Amino acid sequence: MNWQLLLNPFDKFSEKNIFIFGIIASIIGSYITFLSGATFDGLIEVHLNPETTFFIALKENSLHIVLITVLLFLLGKIINKRTRFIDVLNAALLFRVPFYFMSLLLIFPFLQSLDNEIKKNPEAIGKLSLNPFDLAMILLITCVLISLLVYSIVLLYKGFKTATNVKKPLHYVFFGVIILFAEILSRIILPLI
Repeated sequence: MNWQLLLNPFDKFSEKNIFIFGIIASIIGSYITFLSGATFDGLIEVHLNPETTFFIALKENSLHIVLITVLLFLLGKIINKRTRFIDVLNAALLFRVPFYFMSLLLIFPFLQSLDNEIKKNPEAIGKLSLNPFDLAMILLITCVLISLLVYSIVLLYKGFKTATNVKKPLHYVFFGVIILFAEILSRIILPLI
């Protein structure tokens, strides 16, 4: 397998193909999120929420795509006046794909029962009794979730780098700050829409 294809699809596929794939993946991913009872309540967050509807999942996903696209496009224009909106949008669309897999991981019954126990009594989190299998599965799923989060940020970074031709270390710092700012902003905006 060509790892470069997974780590930097922006060099291998046309902008049109990435855009079409990203739109289709966003719709299917929102539906998967609805089916798994998850919610994207922050730019880089996925939680269980059995009250999620397809419309809510699509709305949350769309907000995150638009928010990170606009913020990174503005930063990109400051860095390089020739930054194109479609390139940043494609990076944002692909950035969301690992989150759809994250929402699939939340369907494991032991995670849902653990989530229900914690929601019933948050103070008892330190007193939960987990059998070794559940503990091992939680550890494994946590490692996979962290890997998917890192992968999503790598995709966003590679797409942003391709879109802006960024080279200076300070620009990478601004990139990180934009992600944190978008996370905070999404937590403010989501309840309002």
